[in-house]
Amino acid sequence: MGLEEVRTTHVGSLPRPPNLSPQNLDKAIENVVRMQVEIGLDEVNDGGEYRRQSFISDLTELPGFEVTELYWENSAGDKRFIPIVLRTMEYDPSKPILARGVEGIKRALEKLGIKKRIKVTILAPSFMARLYPDPDWMPARPRELINKYRQQVRQYYPSIDDYLDDVKRIIINEARAALNAGADVVQFDAPDILQFDVYGEYNPDKSKAKERVRRAVELNNEVLSKLPAEHLEIHSCWGNFNNSQFNTLGHYDDALPELYDLKVGVLGPFEVFDGIRDFEELKYFKQYAVPRDKKLALGIVSVKSRNVEPVEVIRRRYEAALEVVNGDPSKLIVAPGCGFASSATNPRANP
Repeated sequence: MGLEEVRTTHVGSLPRPPNLSPQNLDKAIENVVRMQVEIGLDEVNDGGEYRRQSFISDLTELPGFEVTELYWENSAGDKRFIPIVLRTMEYDPSKPILARGVEGIKRALEKLGIKKRIKVTILAPSFMARLYPDPDWMPARPRELINKYRQQVRQYYPSIDDYLDDVKRIIINEARAALNAGADVVQFDAPDILQFDVYGEYNPDKSKAKERVRRAVELNNEVLSKLPAEHLEIHSCWGNFNNSQFNTLGHYDDALPELYDLKVGVLGPFEVFDGIRDFEELKYFKQYAVPRDKKLALGIVSVKSRNVEPVEVIRRRYEAALEVVNGDPSKLIVAPGCGFASSATNPRANP
């Protein structure tokens, strides 16, 4: 099988260059776009975290969010203090955030004199639900503080549904504006779908995991169904922060076939090879045929280690992933399993 048959993408979170600043931002984006073109990626972006603080900052930097003492804790014990909504979000629909990123990628490609598929990313509604102080949706610690913030935000958003109504309107406006600006792909980031044991405890009751997945899928579909599916991807993973993760015990049998109900043209990138589960995860995908109207993007390169995986290892993983789609390369897109968790405070310039 020739390498020209292998279709590629990536999650969109690339290592930030050192000393990134507003003054050298455009040049940095030109460089990262050139790198993606030179290595032959089929979809390119602007680095992901070059224009924003972290992958969650496209929306959580809107006025209305504040970082609090609530945090997520990964399997290595690292704490990530999170922004939560504490008052009405301020958003100007006439100044969409993603469209500016699309224009920057287009300028970089024009300088190279080449056309490529342009990808931008945005948080999925199910992830945004985690940022409203509701114990049923927010997997944060300390648990006893969630209700304190819930009382504070209720004067602005009496319920999580009120908050999500605003979230959905914003995300739909952002996605439409990005597509109108020339984006070929809008990837929705929903790592929450697979992160079941965020409290450090895994519940072996599959029905509870599947109920969480169904709830997330239904919420995301309320937005996805209003957009052209052929331009949509949705990413989920076990988490990546400081080369660690939030879910070390879950498997895809917790989430399949429910994941296949997402109204997108490309299911994934989904993390498969993360150094803990590896080849065993593919057996769950083999149990369910990929829907005819969808392609499957699987992460066959792990970014949770500084080790560079040998080409032969990647080749074996690709061949195994191809079996999931009955050997049809047109149904499979390959990618790294996650982003590099790059951010302004965790730049990861040398992964």
